Amino acid sequence: MPTTNKGAYAKLLSDVDADFKAEDLVDSTPFSVMFGPDKCGATNKVHLIIKHAQPNGTVAERHLVSPPLVEGNGGDKLTHVYTLVLRPSNSSFDLLIDGESRKSGSLLHSALFDPPFAPPKEIDDAEDKKPEDWVEVEKIPDPKATKPEDWDEDAPREIDDDEAVKPEGWLDDEPASIPDPEATQPEDWDEDEDGAWEAPSVPNPKCAAGKAPGCGAWTRPQKPNPAFKGKWTAPLVDNPEYKGVWKPRKVANPDYYEDSEPLKNVAAIGGVAFEIWTMVRAS
Repeated sequence: MPTTNKGAYAKLLSDVDADFKAEDLVDSTPFSVMFGPDKCGATNKVHLIIKHAQPNGTVAERHLVSPPLVEGNGGDKLTHVYTLVLRPSNSSFDLLIDGESRKSGSLLHSALFDPPFAPPKEIDDAEDKKPEDWVEVEKIPDPKATKPEDWDEDAPREIDDDEAVKPEGWLDDEPASIPDPEATQPEDWDEDEDGAWEAPSVPNPKCAAGKAPGCGAWTRPQKPNPAFKGKWTAPLVDNPEYKGVWKPRKVANPDYYEDSEPLKNVAAIGGVAFEIWTMVRAS
């Protein structure tokens, strides 16, 4: 069955002038903000990408982390309205679907965009190494513990149920399956090449449900062994050498900068474009 992949993005274009023509629009045309649903194969999300200029002059794409899913999984054939609100006054955003907020927060929150608009003041020291004698194992087997004398590691998990009795009417002398009495040897069967022909097996009608509780040799069912304990292992105790989870020391981030109003460092909008595409793939 063919599958349909869809995408619809609103792009706030940058670096376009009055001479720019619609037919010149391509997927690589520079933009400041890109927003819209994308349902393509395993991809299912509402994109929000903001291009933000850093103090060193480089421009980085900030992608919304864990964006909401496309409404109706992109296949309910209904019209949905996707809305993006960017507030320069407090550097916040709100992503709505059909008027309902699905993702919102501050652009300055380090966990909402990748890479974040505000880099951390401190980062892990790449040159710091964990000491060789650092112990991160919190629990160890109790060295003082001993296996109890009555602990039987060889006891089976299950044993015969001695209280079970053979159901009345059990047919010991009847096999569970018999040769199909209606089967016939194929006309093209060659015993020299194919061997002696045997009819395929079918369930014995005498053993059908409602006629007999079972057929063949009866064996006692199994039950859990109350003496079963399995392989003995020493209980765990606190490791006196435990030092905790090692973490590298922090150092000042050489790329740190403060930008309390990141939307002011987004390129001016020179136009608005809508990129809509549909692709059908044969399964």
